[in-house]
Amino acid sequence: MRLYPDEIDALKFALDGINDDIFIFGSRVDNTKKGGDIDLLIFSAIPGYELSLKIKQRFFSKCEEKLDVIVINPDKMTKEQHAFVNSINKIRYQ
Repeated sequence: MRLYPDEIDALKFALDGINDDIFIFGSRVDNTKKGGDIDLLIFSAIPGYELSLKIKQRFFSKCEEKLDVIVINPDKMTKEQHAFVNSINKIRYQ
């Protein structure tokens, strides 16, 4: 997983207090690639927009790297969400 120290610190700050399952996916899980935004997948019952906005604001206050956050309620996953989750290469964060 390709994260720099300042990105790790910003993620720790942004995700503090969130006890849901968190995964990093996308180009950052491929050590052979360079650059790219940080993609997070969070399984949570908290409304997605609220949680995503909170995390992005906290992260950006510490680091200006681009962060994408997808929140999926694991108890209400659609067929498309199941397909997406099963199709990505992801690494558990925390």
